[in-house]
Amino acid sequence: MKCPKCNSKSMVKNTIYKTGFTLRYRQCLNSRCKYRFKTKEMLADEWNYKGIVLKIKRIVDEVK
Repeated sequence: MKCPKCNSKSMVKNTIYKTGFTLRYRQCLNSRCKYRFKTKEMLADEWNYKGIVLKIKRIVDEVK
């Protein structure tokens, strides 16, 4: 996964498994950045493409 701050590669420092999701603590591998962040991973049964597209359209309309 890439660092959200500088777009460099990151590494997983710790993983915690919870019921229904997984937390991963990560750190940027860029020596100048070393940003720390966490991700939350959940299993999705299906993708609701129509709902996602509608949300994106609403966001774009708000920006206009």
